[in-house]
Amino acid sequence: MHRAVDPSPVSGERVYFSDIRAGFAKLLADRFWFPKIFLGGFLLINPVLLSLAPKWAGELAQHKTLLFSLLAVNVSSFWFSLGFTYEVLRRARFGGQQLPGWSVRVLGQYVREGAVKFAISLTTLLLPLLAWVAFCYGLFIRLLGLPSTLLSLFVPLGSWLVVPFCAVACCRWLDGAPVAACALDYRENLRILWRKRGDFLIASAFLGGLNAILISCFYTLPFALFFGLCLVDTWFGPIYASAVENQPRSFASTGSRTP
Repeated sequence: MHRAVDPSPVSGERVYFSDIRAGFAKLLADRFWFPKIFLGGFLLINPVLLSLAPKWAGELAQHKTLLFSLLAVNVSSFWFSLGFTYEVLRRARFGGQQLPGWSVRVLGQYVREGAVKFAISLTTLLLPLLAWVAFCYGLFIRLLGLPSTLLSLFVPLGSWLVVPFCAVACCRWLDGAPVAACALDYRENLRILWRKRGDFLIASAFLGGLNAILISCFYTLPFALFFGLCLVDTWFGPIYASAVENQPRSFASTGSRTP
């Protein structure tokens, strides 16, 4: 991620973070990137629910049916977004055009692969992050007596570490490993992560900073998160590929569909 290249021997200009630039180029080269991101963000987190929930939080009894209906719609739709990002990761891992498409014929695939990604993220993203927050709570809040309002300050560090850990597990599934092995084999995930730890962590840090900027308006949260997921997958795929380039490739690269 942090290699310097010299595309212009005449001028001697050196370009840094070429892979990060390439990730943006892949996404923005698709002339329909904005509607694809908009639709994916809408399916990931229902903006109506995000907008109305804070306002109606104190009147839950009055709007309970509507709120839970919106929540049910959101739970039923976010699988599509996760499956879409999995296809982005597949194309980054094995090569292929960016971005994938939205169509009726691929929705079933997106649901299935979204469920796989969610299952893997439970143990490689959410569980480690919760464990880290619990550790920080016990140490800094309970033991050292810091105010509980500072607890959110410890989340970015945990996210920085676990996001690439989850990406490695997801890439292993694309290589043909069982879901359970991807989700629970921490030793193998860490081994691969450690081989390219610098590149993985640079990409993760960049994602954290980008999302902090993009979600600063609050209502941009769904679209910023989805854009960030797609963008970081264009980085993690090649990094993972270079980490396992000497290992045999499985059937997953040839048997997967590319919508």
